[in-house]
Amino acid sequence: MKVIVPCCGRSSRFPGQPPKWMLPAADGQPMLRLALSGLPLELDDLIVTILREHEEKFDVQAGLASVFGRPLRVAILEQPTGSQSETVAATLRQVDLDEPFLVKDSDGYFHCPDITSDVNYICVDTLNHFDLINPRNKSYVQVDAADRILSMREKVVISDLFNVGGYFFRSPIEFLRYYDSLATQAASSELYLSNVVSAMLAGGVPFEARRTSGYQDWGTAHDWRRALLGKSAYLVSLDGFIFERGSRYFRPRFQDVRPNPLAVEAVRELAKAGNQIVYLSIRPQSDEALTRAQLLVNKLPDGQIVWDCPSAQWQLITAPHPTLPFATALATESDPADDKLREQINSTRDT
Repeated sequence: MKVIVPCCGRSSRFPGQPPKWMLPAADGQPMLRLALSGLPLELDDLIVTILREHEEKFDVQAGLASVFGRPLRVAILEQPTGSQSETVAATLRQVDLDEPFLVKDSDGYFHCPDITSDVNYICVDTLNHFDLINPRNKSYVQVDAADRILSMREKVVISDLFNVGGYFFRSPIEFLRYYDSLATQAASSELYLSNVVSAMLAGGVPFEARRTSGYQDWGTAHDWRRALLGKSAYLVSLDGFIFERGSRYFRPRFQDVRPNPLAVEAVRELAKAGNQIVYLSIRPQSDEALTRAQLLVNKLPDGQIVWDCPSAQWQLITAPHPTLPFATALATESDPADDKLREQINSTRDT
């Protein structure tokens, strides 16, 4: 089977930006890679569909090869399409696909440990698992007791089960037959993949609901900002916070400093929660081996260290960007011996 990821949208909800699937996540990797990370996917089975104009402007194929460590199979469309279903149909025809395929949205994440199947399916989750989902921009399915899909509707809440951005079709020929029939009738309106599925259901083609977990939606700039706010990069002072303040000249010298246990534990917890740790130090880089050994013995996360930081007021200068959290920098001064240290750090993060 193949996994088709349509990346031909205009990203109208991300005005003035490159295509949203290119935007960097907290680790610097593009949204697209994060969107695929929940699937047991072989790169040989991946097909990414892009526009010619994006290839010429952003050098997409070379960029994807760099991201994934090898060239990917890329379908290039000369003109924008009117819908995701049209993009899928054009992709099937261009690559002449003759095997089952999963269509995966580029602007969301879900975990599905098995994507193979002997029957068509729709990837779903329940609204009962979420607090911040806009129910009006989803498609929904009704199922029987065996999770066989009875009906599917676009932007109409007919049950608690909504599509998380995955559609599996056993037959490209069958998909194209139904798509072509609908396309001739709906030339003036957007033809959703859910419309194709509904027509197939009405024609007696069976579909099942495939339950997934961990769904994240990045369809708008607001959604993406919220996802980025879920993780932070902490710039942590080594000298005086994690360790007692040392000196290269006088006691206690850097090799003799003691750790501050509460600070050490707070940084461990930040890293365990998936946050990035960057250490700031007044030490010279010639002390790197010593410093790395001190981090290791105290079971602190390994991370980037900025050496020779001046003993001066630190000011962080950033630029606003619509795909980043509104407040890109926060600062706090905390006593590493304060027993409420973790609460102080968490309250700063939530500001």
